Amino acid sequence: MNAYGTLLKKLIRFTNIKLTNLAEIVGYDTSYISKWCNKGKLPAAKAAPNVNKCLADVFAREIVAQEDATLFAAEFNASGPYDESSISSTIFQLLKDAYKRSYENTAENPNMSGLTAPRMLLWQLDIKNFFVTELPQMLKCLNEPCHILCTMDICGFLPDLSYEARRTNHYNAPVHIKMGINPERRGVDHSYIPKLYYFLNHYNDINFDFYNNSCMDYMNLFIVKNCVAVQCALDKDYRISIAHIITDISQVNSLYQKINSEFTLSRLMIHSSDSEELFYNGYRTEFYAHNSFQIMVTRGFEFLLPAQINPRLIQAARNQGFDESMAQLVAHLGITWEEIFEKGEIDFYLLKTNLLRYITDGTIYFADVVYHMSVEERKEHIQHVLELVQKNPKIRFFIIDDECIPNSEYLFQMSVYNNKRKLFLKNMEHYTTQCGPSFYTIQNESLISEISQYFDTLKSESFCNVYQSEDVFRFYEKYGTMIDRMLSIE
Repeated sequence: MNAYGTLLKKLIRFTNIKLTNLAEIVGYDTSYISKWCNKGKLPAAKAAPNVNKCLADVFAREIVAQEDATLFAAEFNASGPYDESSISSTIFQLLKDAYKRSYENTAENPNMSGLTAPRMLLWQLDIKNFFVTELPQMLKCLNEPCHILCTMDICGFLPDLSYEARRTNHYNAPVHIKMGINPERRGVDHSYIPKLYYFLNHYNDINFDFYNNSCMDYMNLFIVKNCVAVQCALDKDYRISIAHIITDISQVNSLYQKINSEFTLSRLMIHSSDSEELFYNGYRTEFYAHNSFQIMVTRGFEFLLPAQINPRLIQAARNQGFDESMAQLVAHLGITWEEIFEKGEIDFYLLKTNLLRYITDGTIYFADVVYHMSVEERKEHIQHVLELVQKNPKIRFFIIDDECIPNSEYLFQMSVYNNKRKLFLKNMEHYTTQCGPSFYTIQNESLISEISQYFDTLKSESFCNVYQSEDVFRFYEKYGTMIDRMLSIE
């Protein structure tokens, strides 16, 4: 318990105001105020003056209404006058002083000793502990958006990363990281591509922007604005061998300001985005202006839908609270895909577990609309797929047995949409957690080309099975009865 929390609890007890009422008036969730009272947390530094003023006004109003001004003066060692304005000013000053004392002695203060003490780390165990344990704890203490710069090449670290468990604890506030990719260091075998994809899936609650760092790779800096900076020495295997922790905020922010200018738009390679940005900059329209696609779907299957589903999707967009632009987008995509399906060349990469889940669950994600297909709609969908592949043999399916890939259940959260010229990822987990970006757009042509080549090589992997037009029919003849049985279970 800190001084701020102690005072806040005392004021709440004195006025006998309910926590839910206080939260509603102040404009914060009850859980936040509970943490301020009981867990040593503090309001964000920028928000603290407004929060304290609002709290002071609420408490003063209650004290005057209950005619407890004299008792308040005795309990809190305050002097008159005892009108509402004077009591509010007194409480505001008490809260301000308590906040200052608490801020100087808790994890809310980036200059604290302990987690963020300035020091030099020389041993691998200490370096790993800082980045794996201490740094995430620091970021969780932040109650305002967090901005991070990393000049180092993410591909250099990917081989040493492992994902043995799903991340369940997301950060309290948005985290945005600008990080480097060095195209000159990447291997010609494209082995970094699935590793980078798994990395983005594992940290799907964080917004990443990746930049060509060939001009700043040597800087070896990791900077958290208003918090901490780390100067790193790397060994020949691109592992951090020495880490110098800097906690002087003026130095940290000077470094941030200087280095941030190196992350220029011309070097941007992968950009975290949202549906609104894709819509207004014309990215989606340009993407569908081609007729050759590689699409990997990780949740549901929103393609090859019968025409009668489209009006229902449009209505679902309206029912789910989207503005009319989303309904128009859904209508436009429905028509666009119908035209592409007729003669376009489309390679669908489908996870076996997702395909089975869609048959039994029926949830699809069309643009930003989440729609649950009824059993009858799913049956219509299957029949329509059979009709389309018969008309257009250039539609192919590659079924990935993801059970052969370690930790696949949480490393395939993002669908991939590629037309060989433009490519974007859709963060499916965002629709459940509302954390992280909705999309990633690939801004670099050579990177798109490498990803396209990787998908081509994926076809020959033992865990990937191809289904041409005639194969789809044979598959349905063999397993159609089982599929119907699965649909009837619902």
